[in-house]
Amino acid sequence: MAAFIPGQPTAASAIAEHLSTPPTLSRIPLLRQRILKERTQLQQTLGSRAKDQVDLVKQGLAGLRDAKTAAEQLKESLREVEHLVADPRAHIHGFGKLVEVSIVHRRLTQTLEIVNSLRSMYSRLSHLSDLLSADRADPLGPSPNLLPIHYHLTELETFRNETLAQAKKSGASWGSTSNALAAAAASSTASPDPDAPAAHQLASLASTRETLERYFERLGETIEAFEAHFFRLARELLALARAGNSGVAVRLCKVAEVEGARDQRAIAIRMVKKAGNVDVAARFRSLQADARTLKHYRARVLDAIREGCRTDVEKSYRRAGEDGVRWIDELEWVFDDIVTVRDLLVDKFPADWKIEQVYVKGYHKALYDFVATLVKNEPDPATLLRLSQFTKEYTKTMTKDLGVDPAWLEPPLLDGNEGALLDDYLGVITKKMDEWTANLFKGESRDFLERAEPPETDPDGYYGMQGAVILFQMLNQQVDLALDSNQAAVLSRVVDEANRVMRGVQRRWIQLVDGEYRRRIAGDDALVPGLDEYVMALANDQIKCADFTEAMSNRLEPLVSTKYKQAIVDKLSDAMDGFLDVAKRCVQVLIDVVFHDLKPATKVLLSPAWHTAEVNPMRQIVETLQDYMDDYQVHLNPNLFDLLVEDLVDTFLITYLVAVRRTSKLRMPMAVERMRADLDLAFDFFLAYKPKTELVAYFDVLESVLTLISASKMMVFLDYWPFRKKYGANLAFTEALMKARDDLDRSAVSDIMDSVKRKVQSEQVDAPEQPSIFDRLPAK
Repeated sequence: MAAFIPGQPTAASAIAEHLSTPPTLSRIPLLRQRILKERTQLQQTLGSRAKDQVDLVKQGLAGLRDAKTAAEQLKESLREVEHLVADPRAHIHGFGKLVEVSIVHRRLTQTLEIVNSLRSMYSRLSHLSDLLSADRADPLGPSPNLLPIHYHLTELETFRNETLAQAKKSGASWGSTSNALAAAAASSTASPDPDAPAAHQLASLASTRETLERYFERLGETIEAFEAHFFRLARELLALARAGNSGVAVRLCKVAEVEGARDQRAIAIRMVKKAGNVDVAARFRSLQADARTLKHYRARVLDAIREGCRTDVEKSYRRAGEDGVRWIDELEWVFDDIVTVRDLLVDKFPADWKIEQVYVKGYHKALYDFVATLVKNEPDPATLLRLSQFTKEYTKTMTKDLGVDPAWLEPPLLDGNEGALLDDYLGVITKKMDEWTANLFKGESRDFLERAEPPETDPDGYYGMQGAVILFQMLNQQVDLALDSNQAAVLSRVVDEANRVMRGVQRRWIQLVDGEYRRRIAGDDALVPGLDEYVMALANDQIKCADFTEAMSNRLEPLVSTKYKQAIVDKLSDAMDGFLDVAKRCVQVLIDVVFHDLKPATKVLLSPAWHTAEVNPMRQIVETLQDYMDDYQVHLNPNLFDLLVEDLVDTFLITYLVAVRRTSKLRMPMAVERMRADLDLAFDFFLAYKPKTELVAYFDVLESVLTLISASKMMVFLDYWPFRKKYGANLAFTEALMKARDDLDRSAVSDIMDSVKRKVQSEQVDAPEQPSIFDRLPAK
């Protein structure tokens, strides 16, 4: 049943079209006759065409039968030919002898060629050695003999390889030929007796192959010398190019291409043998794969170039005196070499060598390995910091300035771990600073404790130590390195470490000074003299440190961004305050030493013995102070001396007030007179060191106390009130003072204090703006 195809008319649809109206029904007979006629014509056409196709098929089958018959006949004929070829002697009279004669003739010809080559080889080698020596004598010269030497050595090497291969493979079947070669070799080499028969000479040799190998030794040595020269030229191509001999690169490429072609032929023969076609491979005598060692000259030339890059990097480090920072600063030559490659060598190499890429990758790998080794060997902090900068500069110069493909610079130097390198740098800085300061403090503290020699003095006569200068030489060196990195974050962290180091030194000095002071006041007999002098030297040293710190802060502040400026300034200000604190502590120790020595005299103040004319402790105090002050004024920094004077006055006033508070009886009016004499004597002494106006303000507290002591019963209240406004209520001190006066009985003291207390309670007076001296009096 015919398939219905959409879109095409069917028989029914065609008939329906003709009978669509009633008038058309009358034409049915005519339509039937027409259709029958068309069917008959169609059947005739189909039958004729089917017959033609059947005839064609029959003809094709007959042709296939004939072809099969012809193929069988051809196979039979080929079998007969193969049988005849396999053993022609069975059909041709005397053919076997012809074959044997042909083989003998061929071997004889080969033997004669080899013998002649052996006899002429040494003279050729001598000539080639002379040519090679001429080229090697000028290592940066044009090497004009490179190609001729290679051509002749190639011929001789091919001859050697084929000869040794035949000697190895032929064995007993080669027989007389191998013996003839050995005899030729023996007759060509030096012999103790040249006239001796060849058979006699051969008897001393272990085998034919050993004889040949010995004969070819000189050829092997010449080839080795040529290769050493050849690959040396490859390593020094840049030097050759700079010397105007870039044409050597062309000759190197030519030699490498020739050797590469020979390698390819040898590989092809080996592949044929591996595939099982040994007979085919054996036909190519000049391509014996077993007779040639693959040389891979192109790969070895590229390896030599890379080795040259590595050697140049290592040599540059030695030229820099193995100074990491200097080496990095001088690495501009690498970029210059890349430019030289582009200008002088790229056009000398075939494009597929990609010689610029080879050099860029060669230098990059050499730098990568060398930098990694350098970091592993724990270089100094300056080198670490400079390396962290160099990696960015290197990548930028290569990619931006030279237009190098970034893919050629993989992996990046330091594997992109510059941050870790900065951490290593800061770790080394921390370690080095700790070591340096520990060693510095060890030496300085030893001098401080042993005091074998007086402290050093500067041109002004001030005592000093070397610690300040040495410490800040080290700190400034590290700060300068951080500045050179152009990284404010690095500088900030270095300043943090410097602050930590300085604060640590300050703490240790305070502990050391306090320890020696405690030994001094404890009367330690083992204490070495000279503590005062070394304390002055240390105090002066700390002032120098504070000045150096301030200078460092002033230098760095305008050089850093706002983000890090305040942190850096704060750290340095903190360190500067620490140095001033140590200096102040030293000044206080000097004062404490003075008043410790004055204890016997200060204990007498306002005591019963003090009231007698025979005892004058104030004069003893002033004379002792004078002795100390003469020494301090000469050897102490002027700023520190001014501070010492202020603190000394303050300590004197406190000491005298403590004596007043401690006294249990004041003999009036003698106590007033003696006290007035004490104050006048002390005032006159201090007047030599401070202006009178300032000194009057200092001594006002003792004048006020003297006024209270000398006031009558009725006037005490009036004199107390100015004292109250300046120094606070101090009721306990006032009451003790009144009780000590022998001119006031208990009831009078009670009346005075009652009126004072009522006045204090009834009238509120603002406390002094600054804590008064009475707030600093030690507890009873």
